[in-house]
Amino acid sequence: MYKEAFELIQKSNNIVLLSHINPDADALGSSLGLFNILKSMNKNISIINYTKELARNLDFLPNFKKIKHELPSKIDLIISCDSGNIDRLGFEISEIDILNIDHHKSNTNFGVINLVEPTFPSTTSVVYKLLIDNEIEISQECATCLYTGLADDTGFFKYESTTANTFEIANKLVEFGANPHYIAKMMTERVSLAQLRLTSLILNTLELTLEGKVAKVIMTQDMLKQSGAKLSDTDEIVTMVRALASVEVSIFLREDPEGVKVSLRSKNFVDVSEIAVSLGGGGHKRAAGINYKHRDFELVYKEILEKLKKVI
Repeated sequence: MYKEAFELIQKSNNIVLLSHINPDADALGSSLGLFNILKSMNKNISIINYTKELARNLDFLPNFKKIKHELPSKIDLIISCDSGNIDRLGFEISEIDILNIDHHKSNTNFGVINLVEPTFPSTTSVVYKLLIDNEIEISQECATCLYTGLADDTGFFKYESTTANTFEIANKLVEFGANPHYIAKMMTERVSLAQLRLTSLILNTLELTLEGKVAKVIMTQDMLKQSGAKLSDTDEIVTMVRALASVEVSIFLREDPEGVKVSLRSKNFVDVSEIAVSLGGGGHKRAAGINYKHRDFELVYKEILEKLKKVI
């Protein structure tokens, strides 16, 4: 299948790289990594994301500034990176071949070819396999992008998705030129004052339930305006709350312009992807999400809590 995927790329000239809305390091790392390789093949490549406000801690990634936000008029092939379903791409897409590259077990296999590997630690590791299996030389720029996604999606190698193979891939990417110290510093040590202010406001909403095993925090648009922060500044909040000693599941309810975005994280035994899928979302065993088209925090929280009561 990896050979077939690369053959599809080779016969396409006008290629669009797409990743999911509100992209994280794995989404942008996988698409930017491919962008670097495909532009060297003299393809007409566009890298697009629906979200205009991208995470500023990812601005060091090679070709980050080339990300645009509107689809070109001529497209032969769309390569979707790290999106569990076609709706998460944000655009109306029809009658265009899609190469679907992902590692979410909830992926709906919406591509003509689906490189979906739920046991892989990141989508960048799927991209890595695509390149290695087709004997494509990985440049330093590509290695930087792929390593960034791998490191971020494994919590810098502390999540249970981290295996011996994870370190083998990381080692190879370092050999290809990725700099772990530089990437870690750029990813984790550039917090803005506005982000710290927003974090404080959000943590003040902390509520514990089910004997301290479930933690909930919320963010409103007013908090965002008060702090001067950006939506992308909230990406690590739900993981921070999960770190509480008693907590098995953390819930982050974020008010977005379109409604409420829910982020779920678990620590040991709860499969939050099953809860997310049952409510119209998706994700991984320890990290999942749901998007609601309304802003009723209490209704959303009650719905999720009823699901959690059955497994905690």
